[in-house]
Amino acid sequence: MTHSTPEDILGPVDSAFWYIEKPETPMNIGAVTIFEGEIDYDTLLAALDDRIHQAPIYQKKIIQAPYHLGQPVWVFDPDFHVRNHVFQMDLPAPGAEEQLRETAGALMSNTLDRDKPLWEVHLMNGLQGDRTAIFFKVHHCMVDGLAAVELFTMLMDFTPEPTPPTDRPLYDPPLLPDKPRMVLDALRNDTVHKFNIAKLLGHDLSMLKSAIMDKEKRRQTMMGVANLINDNLRPIKKLPINGKNSGDQAMAWVEFPLDEVRQIKKRVGASVNDVMLTILARAVNAYTQSFDGKFEDFLRVLVPVNMRENEEKIDFGNRVSVMPVDIAFDINKPLDHLKAVSDYTSVMKQSSLSITLDMVLTLPSFSPSVVQPLIWAVAPGVFSSIAHTWCTNVASSPVPVYLQGHRMLHTYGFFPLNPSMGLACVVVSYNGQISMNLIADQAIVPDVTALMPHMQAAFDELCAAAGVKVAKHEPEVQVAPVPESVYEPEPALVTANGASARATSNGRVPNAALVDDAEITMETPEPIPEVVDMSLFSADWVSALETAINDSMDYRKASTKWKAGSLAMIIRTSPRNGLPNARAILLDLHKGVCREGRTISPAEAERDAAFVIEGSYDTWMKVLNGKAQPLAMIIRGKLRLKQGSVAALMPFTKSASELIRCAQMVEKNK
Repeated sequence: MTHSTPEDILGPVDSAFWYIEKPETPMNIGAVTIFEGEIDYDTLLAALDDRIHQAPIYQKKIIQAPYHLGQPVWVFDPDFHVRNHVFQMDLPAPGAEEQLRETAGALMSNTLDRDKPLWEVHLMNGLQGDRTAIFFKVHHCMVDGLAAVELFTMLMDFTPEPTPPTDRPLYDPPLLPDKPRMVLDALRNDTVHKFNIAKLLGHDLSMLKSAIMDKEKRRQTMMGVANLINDNLRPIKKLPINGKNSGDQAMAWVEFPLDEVRQIKKRVGASVNDVMLTILARAVNAYTQSFDGKFEDFLRVLVPVNMRENEEKIDFGNRVSVMPVDIAFDINKPLDHLKAVSDYTSVMKQSSLSITLDMVLTLPSFSPSVVQPLIWAVAPGVFSSIAHTWCTNVASSPVPVYLQGHRMLHTYGFFPLNPSMGLACVVVSYNGQISMNLIADQAIVPDVTALMPHMQAAFDELCAAAGVKVAKHEPEVQVAPVPESVYEPEPALVTANGASARATSNGRVPNAALVDDAEITMETPEPIPEVVDMSLFSADWVSALETAINDSMDYRKASTKWKAGSLAMIIRTSPRNGLPNARAILLDLHKGVCREGRTISPAEAERDAAFVIEGSYDTWMKVLNGKAQPLAMIIRGKLRLKQGSVAALMPFTKSASELIRCAQMVEKNK
């Protein structure tokens, strides 16, 4: 029987997502993805079964003490099996995009089964053009918008060649606690949980105090507050996208070339998100004009803001705040409209209002667990009274990814609808394309496809105004994988004891024994044992890594064409793991060998290395323990590529895998 701990308790925002779900507003997030070719169901099932342990949250379900006497907690599901979550179906004939949208809408409309882990994958056969669609759905209390793609990221490869199966641990969860034990655990954990929440609020308060004490930040905060007060002096009027939700949802999408969007934003110094918000507002305005009645003369959009820091001592689940953005309808010139949106979002971003709103969303967790459902039952109505819609953005891979050898062509995200909001927008960028995906309640917006031509028209107007020529093209494969061709080995030297050692290009022989030819007859004192420091990214650790790299024939084969320069890896400060200061190592890699490995400062890493990858201790350990792929972590933002480009690394995915395998050997043998 298992015992829950404070770390198992749902975070403040996750608890809100858990409590506010109703049949008419299911809290589902996920994506519709389209792949080349026909994907076999058993192959997909096996891939999920092989890799699911890398994201343990997908093996857990939520339980709660009777009568809400404790917080909801995560526990491993004793009955978990991937087959209970992966389904297949045939799309209705003729299998066009229309049938895909209709099927996706029906799947979005259903709430997930709360008696098991809160996710589903649906394999859809019969899509026109020799393609397969996969629909992925997860409850918002499990993951935020970015982490929602974690399971898919884990499934994907960066080359058509699938990653070999891993050594997965035995899944042997304990039995679920009985009701008395759940109550006792809740009473024991509640004090610790509230103490952790107090620390979180204290951190937010210190950030807010820092903003107020700084003259420039205080000015920016006051401007944001002024905007907020000025925009809420009166209740907002509804738009045709607002009404009473039914839960019967639909989905539609429009795609644009990302290069053209970037050219548009440069004309006025805006962001990509500003361009997307402008397109959304102009489309909603055009849609509104087809209705009779008096409506609001602006669109207020709630934009989620990620509040999670790079490394938090306590895992609070989702850390999401919101930023309200007002977009006027009466600006006719497209670039003027974009400039107005950019100016408004800049003020709101520079203010500290997201910190304040994060505190507001955290405060209900201080109340007794029995009253929290009542508090969160009221919250959605508050959001409905202050905004018209939501818009969130998710960055996917900038280069093609593959599922068991099948290239992903498109990905379209979806997001929950708030009560009274009949429309939400999810912006997803992938492989040179950016999609705007509309989720609608059909009782409020009967035909969401009616907005699609308005969105396309808004984009075309911005392109014309910015002088951008739209190039109609499909996403392209950025780079091709480098084949494991026959390689030329480096010259070998013979050491004093007759052993062979590989020579580096600068004449240095890694680990060669340097001895005098003369026979040594004098007695020598016993050597003092050398103190070896094998902590992560230490001098001895990187020396062992250099040896492992140069001893690896697999790394040499995969890297004979690597001439892109040195690689530096930085680990951030982590006092709780014995790292009071950040550390960095540099690997001088060239044509399949490591010419030198050494420790350097983070500043030297950014100065001297062609590629610099930075991450937290926990992230690096996940990679070194085989629980995550380095390039996947870069795509997800868990590892930050501070120098160099992802596209330049893509031909060397096999090389990266072998390099990490060498590092894993060092960790295992230390």
